[in-house]
Amino acid sequence: MNFSDEYLLELALDGDRSCFGELIERWQRKIYAFICRYVGNSTDAQDLTQDTFTKAYTNLDRLADPARFPSWLYKIALNECRMRFRKERRAQSVPLPEEEGYPDRPELAVETATPETQLAVQEEIELVREAFKELPEEQRAVILMKEYQGLKFHEISEILDIPLSTVKSRMYLGLKTLRKLMEKRS
Repeated sequence: MNFSDEYLLELALDGDRSCFGELIERWQRKIYAFICRYVGNSTDAQDLTQDTFTKAYTNLDRLADPARFPSWLYKIALNECRMRFRKERRAQSVPLPEEEGYPDRPELAVETATPETQLAVQEEIELVREAFKELPEEQRAVILMKEYQGLKFHEISEILDIPLSTVKSRMYLGLKTLRKLMEKRS
């Protein structure tokens, strides 16, 4: 049977660990993809994904509204990433979808293209990757959540605990800045 997240959360709160395991199976790939894009390293992403679910399970009783489980989980993941960076004080690298650990993106498929076209696409991807690294963290996080995770603005607002208007302005400012950085590089 396919139970709702809310129902599984109720059972998990009553001590049924297998129900939380089902939630992990449902959400692990999305959370891993988000973290992997954020930290740019699949090994770190695996560790942080595990830390995210461990923290979620440990703090399950603090989730006031089970309907907000996805937003709550993304918030934990984002906080885990930020804590890791504070500890390590290292520069962030944000890979784009064609790298290991990412879902296939058909719009980037160029198997049937000429070698020249393939090279041009790869160069464009590298330009975007490098420009993306230069964005401020708050803009990068919003763009990752919106464009790569498919979250809605109101969900991002909830995750980041900021007003909806701030999320939108960070998104549009980030895209504008990214476009300028791309123009500067090409």
